[in-house]
Amino acid sequence: MESARSAVEAHGEQPSAPGTTYFVCDACGRTSAGPPAGSGLFIWSRGDEVRYEEPPLCEDCAIGVSLQALGLGDLGDDEE
Repeated sequence: MESARSAVEAHGEQPSAPGTTYFVCDACGRTSAGPPAGSGLFIWSRGDEVRYEEPPLCEDCAIGVSLQALGLGDLGDDEE
């Protein structure tokens, strides 16, 4: 498995400082430094067990997912 640092370097970016944490956005796959700007929410069940997963999102995807959830993702002309 590729480490987060090598994933950043593989995309041509230089890691910022030692000890910096990285995450991979679950929506676009981009590796970013620092804390995630948001997270998604997956809920599923199997039998009596309910599982929750909150995958990390970069700033662009967190905004996009939020706008879609609010119904504002397509602000174009309304065709009826």
